[in-house]
Amino acid sequence: MMNQLISHPECGGFALVDGLQYERHFGEEIKTEKGIVAPLFDSGPDSRIQFAGPWLFSLNTTIEYREKLQQLECIYPSVSWFLSCWTMENVVNHFKPFLNLQLPDGRGALFRFYDPRILKDIELLLAEKDYEELIAGIECWFLTLNGETYDIKSKGKYFWD
Repeated sequence: MMNQLISHPECGGFALVDGLQYERHFGEEIKTEKGIVAPLFDSGPDSRIQFAGPWLFSLNTTIEYREKLQQLECIYPSVSWFLSCWTMENVVNHFKPFLNLQLPDGRGALFRFYDPRILKDIELLLAEKDYEELIAGIECWFLTLNGETYDIKSKGKYFWD
């Protein structure tokens, strides 16, 4: 991702992280840090399970989280990395509507698009319009799962140079 940051200096680096896997590995809940770490479950009924939901990390200001999240990524399917020229607040607001979906019978369900096991095949799970909406504002989006790195925007495996 560092090469991508060099190619897009106007953008910021972010990580989307599964809070439950983070807590499972590090034995502590993720805490909100203004401008650095923000939960996507920050209001409504989902705020009760905020600790377990998706969290957005800004990677431009500290190396501490990058190293910690790289360690987590090697143990559990829980992290994806992306670049966006949007502010952290705009990214959080962009992703929130994708968390809840309506089932054909009218019930609501959590859509764990942020889980790398789901995200790697996201273009197959969403209609093209919905997929394009999800990746809007994202310059590049990567994840590693079972030793393979996937490029979400290019819809396939990514081979590092």
